[in-house]
Amino acid sequence: MLDISGANGTTAPTAPAKGYGINWDTAETRVKELKDYLMAAPQIMDPERLQFLNEVYEEFQGESVYYIRAKLFERVLTKKKIFLDGNPIVGTLTGVRAGVYAYPEWNVSWIKEEMQMAKMASLGEMKIPAETQELLEKTYKLWKGRTCIDLNNKMFKEKYGINPKPYAKAGMYYENVSVASGSGIADYPMVLNKGLRWLINDVRERFEKCPTTLENKEKHDLYRAMIVALEAVITHAHRYAELAEKTAAGEPDPKTKTELLEIAEICRRVPEFPARNFREAIQSFWFTHLAIEIEQMACACSPGRYGQYMYPFFKKDIEEGNLTREQVLTLLKFQWIKHLELGEYQGNSYALTLSGHTGQSITIGGVDANGNDASTELEELLLETQIQMKSIQPTLTLLYHPKLKDSYMQKVVECIRGGSGQPQILNNNAVVQRTLARFAQYKDGITLEDARNCGNYGCVSTGVCGKGSFITQEDQPCLAKVVELMLNNGTCPVTRKKVGVETGDPCSFATFDEMYDAVKKQLDNLFSISRKHSDLSQMARLQVVPSIFRSAMYDGCIEKGMCEEAGGTRYPQVNPIMTAGIDAANSLLAIKHLVFDTRKLTMEQLLEAIRANFEGYEDIRKMCYEAPKHGNDYEETQEFVQQFYRDVDAIHHAQGPDCFGYRTPLDAYSLSYHNYFGALMGALPNGRKAGVALTDGSVSAMPGTDHEGITALIKSGAEAIDTVRYGANHFNVKFSPSVLEGPQGARTLISLIKTYCDFGGSHIQFNCVSSETLKAAQETPQDYSDLVVRVAGFSAYFTRLDRGVQNEIIKRTEYRS
Repeated sequence: MLDISGANGTTAPTAPAKGYGINWDTAETRVKELKDYLMAAPQIMDPERLQFLNEVYEEFQGESVYYIRAKLFERVLTKKKIFLDGNPIVGTLTGVRAGVYAYPEWNVSWIKEEMQMAKMASLGEMKIPAETQELLEKTYKLWKGRTCIDLNNKMFKEKYGINPKPYAKAGMYYENVSVASGSGIADYPMVLNKGLRWLINDVRERFEKCPTTLENKEKHDLYRAMIVALEAVITHAHRYAELAEKTAAGEPDPKTKTELLEIAEICRRVPEFPARNFREAIQSFWFTHLAIEIEQMACACSPGRYGQYMYPFFKKDIEEGNLTREQVLTLLKFQWIKHLELGEYQGNSYALTLSGHTGQSITIGGVDANGNDASTELEELLLETQIQMKSIQPTLTLLYHPKLKDSYMQKVVECIRGGSGQPQILNNNAVVQRTLARFAQYKDGITLEDARNCGNYGCVSTGVCGKGSFITQEDQPCLAKVVELMLNNGTCPVTRKKVGVETGDPCSFATFDEMYDAVKKQLDNLFSISRKHSDLSQMARLQVVPSIFRSAMYDGCIEKGMCEEAGGTRYPQVNPIMTAGIDAANSLLAIKHLVFDTRKLTMEQLLEAIRANFEGYEDIRKMCYEAPKHGNDYEETQEFVQQFYRDVDAIHHAQGPDCFGYRTPLDAYSLSYHNYFGALMGALPNGRKAGVALTDGSVSAMPGTDHEGITALIKSGAEAIDTVRYGANHFNVKFSPSVLEGPQGARTLISLIKTYCDFGGSHIQFNCVSSETLKAAQETPQDYSDLVVRVAGFSAYFTRLDRGVQNEIIKRTEYRS
C-alpha cells in the first residue's frame, strides 16, 4: 500500500497532482538531442566542489569529521550551480552539462603526475579548464599527506616497518583506498513511500534522546551530521522548484510552461514527502540516487530492484489512465540519460581499471519473499528502454530462475541480441544460497526473506537490498603475479624489486607439487600484504571520508548510530576482488604439461623464452599456447582449476576475519583490472606476451583457446569455482549475431542460459557482435561512436575503451554455430 500522507507533524503540499504536463509532442526529440549531446561533448571537470571542499574544511576546523563531511555535502547541494536542460527529470551531478567532480580526499598524486596527460572518463575524453587546474594545484598542496591513501600507507609503514608502495607498483594488487568506492543498493523504497521528512524526524528524535556521554559521542556526532545532510537534499529539490517557477514565468510556449510548473510542483513535494504517482516517484528516486553519487561519486551505487519497487506507482497510473505504457517508456529514456551523464575521474590508473564503469546496475527478475516469480511488466519496459537507447548506464542484470515467463525471457533475448551485452545473467538460486551462507555467521543471522531480496550492485557482486552496503575493503590482488614471482624467486621482473618471498630457483624444483607449493607461498605472502594494507585502509576511510547521507539510506546505521564504514548496516560486507585466476591456472598447467609431464621443455628453456618475451622463441610460445587450457572441459584441467580456486580461497581465509570480524568471501572478476595488471607484467607460460591484457573475468577462457565448442565452454565455466563459497564470479561468451537470429536463435540462447545455471554457474553474459565489426571500429572509430560491447560486468562504448581492452575483446572466441 502506498503511503500518500504527510510526515510526522510537517505538512506536505496538499494540492492534488494536475496530471502529467510533459510536452509529449517534443519528448522523443529531446531524448535524442540530450543523448547526442552527451555522446559528442567532452566531459568537463567542474571546479565547484574543489572550492567548496577547501572552504568547508577551513571554516569547520575542529568539528567532528562526520559534521565536516555533512557540511561539505550541504555546501555542494545548496550552492552548486543548477540548470534545466530540457529533461523533465531534473538534477545533475555538477554545475555544467556532462560535468565531473574531483574527489581529492582519497588521493591527490594523480594531480601532480597526470595534469598533462590525456584523460578518459566514463564517456571518453575529459577536459580540465584552466580555473579547475589552478584549484587542483592548490588542493594538492592542502591535501598531500592527508588523503586516504596517504594515511593508509603511513599507518602500514609505522605498524609493519614496510613501505607498501613497491607492492602496488609491481602489480601485486591495486590500492583500492586511493579512490572513492563502495556502497551497494540503498533503501530507495523507504524514500519513495515515507519521504525524507519522516526520516529526518526519526533521526532528530534519536539525536535528542541520545545521552550526552563520551560513550555516545560517535552516535551523537553522526545523528547531528545526518540531519544536516538530509535537510540538504530537500533544499536541493526546492532549489529546482524555484528555478522551474522562475523559468516558467518567462516561457511563452504554453506546453513548455505547463511542464515547468509541474516540475516545480513535484520538486516541492519529493523527496521530502511520499511520492503519489509514477511521475513523482521517478523524480524522487533520481534526487535520492543523485545525492548518493554527489556525496561520493563511485562505482557501485546501484538502483537495485527498481522495476519492483517502482511497480506500484506504475500500475496505479496505468490503471487510472494517467499514463500510457509509451509515455512510461519515454520517461524511462529520460532517466537513462541521467544515469549516462554521471561520470568520474580519479586518476589514470582508475580509468584503466574501470573503463568508465559507474556501476549503476538495475536488477530485474528474481523471486519475492515467498519464492515466487517477482518479475513485473515494468521490467519489460526497462528491457525495451535499453533496446532502444543502447546505453552503457544504467546496466541491467537478470536474476534468472526457471519460473520466469516465456514472454519475459523473449524480451531478455531481444535485448541481448541488440548487442549492448545486457542484461547479464545471475543464477538466482546460487545468489540466494551464497547470501544465506555468507550472513549466517553474523550475530543475528539472516532471514530467507532478506536473502531472496538480493540484488546486483556494481559489476557482478550481490548483497541484500537496502540492508547491506559494501566497502571494497581489500586491495584487488592479481593472481597471475604469484606465478611470475615464483618464476623469479620473489623478484618482480618489471620493477626489479623483491616484493615476493624467496621460494627458490624454479629450475631446482624436482616435481610439479614442489613448484606448486612455491606458488602457494607466494600467494600467502600476497594476501598477507594486501589484507594488512586493506584492514588499515578501512580505518583510513573511517577517519577521512565517512559517508553521512549514504549511511542514512541503509537499514541499521541509524538504529546503531554507526556509519556504513564502521559496519553500521544490517549486513555490512567487504568485497575483496581478485583477478587473473585463469591466467595463473593456465600458466601452471602449461608448466606441468611441458616441463614435468611430457618433458618437452626444461624449466631453463621455458624461462629463457619467457624472459625474452618469446622473441626468437616462437616455437616455444606455440607450445605454451597450445598446452591444456581452461574452457575445454578436459577432466584433468577442470580438476586443477577447481583445486587452484579452492587453494586460493583457503589461503585467503587463513589470513583471518575481515575488519568487521567475519569470514570474507572472495569476489572473482576483472572489471578492467586484467588490462591494468597486464601492462605491469612480463610474459607468462600460458603463451601471453608481456604487456598484453590478461584473461577477462574469473572463469572465462583465455581468448582463442576454447576450441571444444560452446557446451564444453559453459560446463567449464560453471564448474570452475565454488559459486557459494566465493562471493561472485564472472563469465564472458561471445556470439556472432547470426547465431541468435530468429526463433531458433532465441531458443538456443534461453537453453544455454538454463543449461549454465543447471550446471551450477553463477554468472554469464554475452557479446553479440562480430570481430569484423570490432576491428572496423578500431580502424574508423568515428563511424562506430555508439557501438556498445560487454567488457566485464558492465558495458562500454567500444571506441572509448583503452586499446588493450579492445584487443582483448576482439581476441575472445566468437561462436558462430
